[in-house]
Amino acid sequence: MLSKNDRVGVAVSGGKDSSSLAYILNSLFERIDMTLIYIDLGVPEYSQHCLEKVESLARMLDRELIICSLEKELGFRIGDFKQTIYGRKICSACGTIKRYLFNKIAYDMGLTKIATGHNLDDTVEALFNFYLEGNIEAMLRLKPYLPRTYPKFVPKIKPLIGLTDIECLLYAEYRNLPTRTIECQFSKGSRMQKRKELLNMITEKIPNFKHSFMNSHFKRILPNLEIALANREIKIYDCPICSMPTSLEGAPCHFCKLTNTLRRKIEAKADLGS
Repeated sequence: MLSKNDRVGVAVSGGKDSSSLAYILNSLFERIDMTLIYIDLGVPEYSQHCLEKVESLARMLDRELIICSLEKELGFRIGDFKQTIYGRKICSACGTIKRYLFNKIAYDMGLTKIATGHNLDDTVEALFNFYLEGNIEAMLRLKPYLPRTYPKFVPKIKPLIGLTDIECLLYAEYRNLPTRTIECQFSKGSRMQKRKELLNMITEKIPNFKHSFMNSHFKRILPNLEIALANREIKIYDCPICSMPTSLEGAPCHFCKLTNTLRRKIEAKADLGS
């Protein structure tokens, strides 16, 4: 996942997983070029609370912290999507925006890897959802190490992919890391949370279920999917708006589609108000 010449951007959120990841990488690879990256979503109370935690973490590790504020940089907050067609899928829109920004920031900075704190529980929940949807392309992209598939895609690594939620929590507490103590108001009752609850119920009956599910996917199913789809060409284009990668020729990337939808809604509301 890492080499001595890598310049790594660690996506931090103030949560136990990303804070543990940053601490572990900093401890194991003291000489590696590492930068913390935080996306301020503008969620009332929650985002400020998280920002304070990542700032404390950056001071503890003596590492540079890059802060990208949606409100300052892009003119909106994640909660503004409530007034759009994505109102019931804010977590999905949030995920798209964070993935785009982490990649763009890393690309603009010339970083060679993006490290995220996705753990076993996160991975199994995502895989479970992809299986339900039959989303083969997403299955192919979900890997501990996702190499560069296009010049503007920065390779991604997930060093904690084999650790459970509770293991990351205990480690963060053991190291006395600064981590958030409140949850995002938009994640409460989300489909992702409900899927995690369901998987936890299964794990109560089958304790090794999550490990078995993930190992089975990576060792048996994923290799066969890669063989079956080896000759399929996936074309990537530059977005006509932002010039970042998109799978649709001549069409805006998902990020631009999301943000343009929101801006039109905000402008229409402003026109009505005037």
